[in-house]
Amino acid sequence: MSAFAPRPSRPWWAEIPREHHATRLSFFIAGFFMAVWASLVPFVKTHLGLDEGSFGLLLLALGLGGLIAMPAAGAWVARAGARRVLASSVPVCGALLAALALTLWLPLEAASLAGALVTGVGLLLFGMAFGGIDVGMNVHSVVVDARSPKRLLSGFHALYSVGGVAGALAMTALLNLSFSPVAAAVLLTALFVLLWFRIGRWVIEDAGREEKKNGEKTPLFVMPKGGVLFLGAVCFILFLAEGAVLDWSGLFLTETRGMSLENAGLGFAFFSVAMTVMRFLGDRLIARIGPRATVRAGALLAALALLLAVGVESGAAALFAFFLLGVGSSNIVPIAFAATGEQKEMPMALALASATTLGYAGLLTGPALIGFIAHRTSLSTAFVCEAVLLLVVALAAGRFRAK
Repeated sequence: MSAFAPRPSRPWWAEIPREHHATRLSFFIAGFFMAVWASLVPFVKTHLGLDEGSFGLLLLALGLGGLIAMPAAGAWVARAGARRVLASSVPVCGALLAALALTLWLPLEAASLAGALVTGVGLLLFGMAFGGIDVGMNVHSVVVDARSPKRLLSGFHALYSVGGVAGALAMTALLNLSFSPVAAAVLLTALFVLLWFRIGRWVIEDAGREEKKNGEKTPLFVMPKGGVLFLGAVCFILFLAEGAVLDWSGLFLTETRGMSLENAGLGFAFFSVAMTVMRFLGDRLIARIGPRATVRAGALLAALALLLAVGVESGAAALFAFFLLGVGSSNIVPIAFAATGEQKEMPMALALASATTLGYAGLLTGPALIGFIAHRTSLSTAFVCEAVLLLVVALAAGRFRAK
């Protein structure tokens, strides 16, 4: 071969550092697993024979598990690094998701205590494992972003939405191909757990690991105050809206809009598609019109979207409404996190930890709150209540900086 012959070109993905691939896959898997669970919700509710209130109480176990695990997972990352946390959390979370699907094969009487207990324990453990993934992937993403010459965080978070779209569409496709809910969930979960065993080794081993200093211990949680409390409340409301779509859109479409169980996951899919697109476009939009206008317009659009879903009795209108909800709500939480990092009332790290915890409290416990309201009134009324909260965010947008 001539000394001047060109070297064989490597594929473009080979030029990307391996830890970038691992980070993107961790976000993708988190969104994918949640979308698979969202598609299973109507089947699980029907199988257990529970009303909205009882089922909402059961869903509380998922949020409780996450809230219990997140502080502990943070301490685990600080001690052992993100790779070890993710190496354990991803396969355990996948196994527990498959186990939740397998409960559909249990022979149960309607509204049986045994079925509710088994499902509740499964949801608690699934929430704990998912909390481990959440903390591990976010710590790792910050470390990878800091080591990169260009910003990567927004793209990483967009992959969560991509995973949500992929999971919802994959479940919908398999169900329409006559796969049982159990077979579809187990197959998809196993596929990505096996992929993680291959790619997860690329996670930076010591990401997030901290050396102990004179026996100092980092507090697991710090109560937010002042502006941080306001920003945490904004995160809570927005994550509550996402949780409502995650766990209740399927039931809303099937029970009030006459859609089939096989298509129950489309509501979350439309929402996730919109959120994904807007997260990729968000930085450009915020730079053009400013954080304040983005929050005000987004919250207003999200509130109107929920009112559209409730007010127009059409499955197509409901799907369009969930799409608009994703468009409106997509960029508010990133703006709130950025504002939390800029405030001076609390140390940045502690302020972000507090706001994040409040936000995820909305995502994880919100579906149960929606269930309680739906049981007392109706699911449509619960969505109207969330719309009112989003209108409050729009009215309070003046507290964000204009540019």
